[in-house]
Amino acid sequence: MILNIFRNYISITTIIASFILLIFMFNCCSYSDNTFKYQNGDLLFSVGSSDSEFTSAIQESTSNKDEIPYSHVGIVFLENDEIFVIEATTKGGVIKSTLEEFFAEAADIDGKKLIAVGRLIPELRYTISDALKAASTHLGKEYDYFYDERNDSFYCSELVRFSFIDSTGNHIFEPLEMSFKNKESGESDPFWETHFQKLNASVPEGEPGTNPADMAKLQVINIIHTFF
Repeated sequence: MILNIFRNYISITTIIASFILLIFMFNCCSYSDNTFKYQNGDLLFSVGSSDSEFTSAIQESTSNKDEIPYSHVGIVFLENDEIFVIEATTKGGVIKSTLEEFFAEAADIDGKKLIAVGRLIPELRYTISDALKAASTHLGKEYDYFYDERNDSFYCSELVRFSFIDSTGNHIFEPLEMSFKNKESGESDPFWETHFQKLNASVPEGEPGTNPADMAKLQVINIIHTFF
């Protein structure tokens, strides 16, 4: 009797342990994906969580209805066999995150993270080393809530734009005319009006800038992998 109870206990314990291990392996695979090898300078485009009003406003003003609404981008930095992401975030300004931390902030669907990997076209990959050095010099700087290229703070795609410079001293990622209007309706977005009012600044409609959704479509990079 006691032996049977013990055997059942061992069986149940083994099942539970196996289940926990599977969950752990699944969570690890969701960001490490052993079939994919990151390279220095890869750009990670992510869809932010929809429960953030700030993220939702970015998505509504930069993405069309039938597009993947990327709202964030970071730069892959390999160091001592570890994978980091240099990124500009509203929470911490310009920081160096672990890959796990970056993935944790992205939205998911059916257990898959809404993240894509962009890689510079071969003829521009010579810029990566200097880009990583440039991005690293901005660590600790504040997030650019003004979306102004003339100050010394950065939003996510602005950090990417100012880090990658070609041999002639020009930015690889050309600026676009920013719009803070709803992409579908074309009307002013109340969120952005309130946002800039709090900063005592005008909405920089039409000013030069970037955003992750448009950056992901530029011809200087190729989307080579998605996790969804």
